[in-house]
Amino acid sequence: MLQIHNLNVSYGSIHAVRNLSLEVQKGEAVALIGANGAGKTTTVNALSGVISSKGSIQYEGKEINGMAPHKVVKEGIIMVPEGRRIFPKLSVVNNLIMGAYARKVSKKELHQEIEKIYELFPRLEERRQQMAGTLSGGEQQMLAIGRALMAKPKLLILDEPSMGLAPIVVKSIFSTVNKIKQEGLTILLIEQNASMALSVADRGYILENGEIHLQDTAKNLREKDVVKKAYLG
Repeated sequence: MLQIHNLNVSYGSIHAVRNLSLEVQKGEAVALIGANGAGKTTTVNALSGVISSKGSIQYEGKEINGMAPHKVVKEGIIMVPEGRRIFPKLSVVNNLIMGAYARKVSKKELHQEIEKIYELFPRLEERRQQMAGTLSGGEQQMLAIGRALMAKPKLLILDEPSMGLAPIVVKSIFSTVNKIKQEGLTILLIEQNASMALSVADRGYILENGEIHLQDTAKNLREKDVVKKAYLG
């Protein structure tokens, strides 16, 4: 579904991403793991069209490198950005409605889809009329994922979903991500929390200083000593 080949991104004299290649097959969850500053978010920003890059980004056989961000979204690539970026002055339900803004959907279908999000995240139903800016960090992350799902993504990109959240909340978020994966949605997961990321991923890539240092099945990566020492404690 997604093939990135020899991706390079520079900020002036800083070469942030170097000759990065990765692929995501339809229906699988792939983790891109690395420490803060490794180049993870730069990679997904290039994929989303937010920043310019050199190299090839092919999605469903089409070259999308250089495509405008709104056109990337229309292709079915939807990102839950680092920091969540929900609409703080809109209610929970209106944030979810905003997720479907680019689609033609009847009121009945919209209501049914919102109910499905509430099934995934019961806390959001409890808070449905609450202003999103007053939610806890974990609830805002649930809302950001729910809003992205309302766009009916073909490829869902989750950028640092565990950032700033308590361990018990992280566990809940990843449990839901696993449910979404089991329903067949293709996921690219960008994470520092290697343990949680590899618990739901099929395959993983380890990114260090803008370069891929390791790639393997999630199971094999969890068993490698270098990964255990650097990322799994």
